[in-house]
Amino acid sequence: MIQLIYVSTSANRPSEAELVDLLEQARLSNQRKNITGMLLYSNGTYLQVLEGESKDVHGLYDAIRNDPRNEGHVILREVEIPVRDFPDWSMGFENLESSSPDQLPGFIEVFGGKLDKSIALNNKTNAIRLLMSFSKNSA
Repeated sequence: MIQLIYVSTSANRPSEAELVDLLEQARLSNQRKNITGMLLYSNGTYLQVLEGESKDVHGLYDAIRNDPRNEGHVILREVEIPVRDFPDWSMGFENLESSSPDQLPGFIEVFGGKLDKSIALNNKTNAIRLLMSFSKNSA
């Protein structure tokens, strides 16, 4: 299995309803492919981790890269993993725009309260740490 973490930019800022639709589609698709993960959204930026068999994760990532709803994909990390960090989630989701930043350690300090692609690229470790803070295994 592998874990792939990437960041991308929304082509057009999605509405709350569009985010819900995206999440529902992702969950159905991921369940069929046995892919798990987590998606964070804020400020026109997506930060996502995908976990599963290499061919399935790469196939999904290729489809995401070709989706006109987002652009400028950059892989932050791709590693082999012995176990999943998000085993129970076909796709966890957090809209950071409607979350309380105080609940996310390091979010305010690093990102100034808004997820930003350029900050994520310049602070890969902190971006990954923020994403992984949602994992049950991050304790």
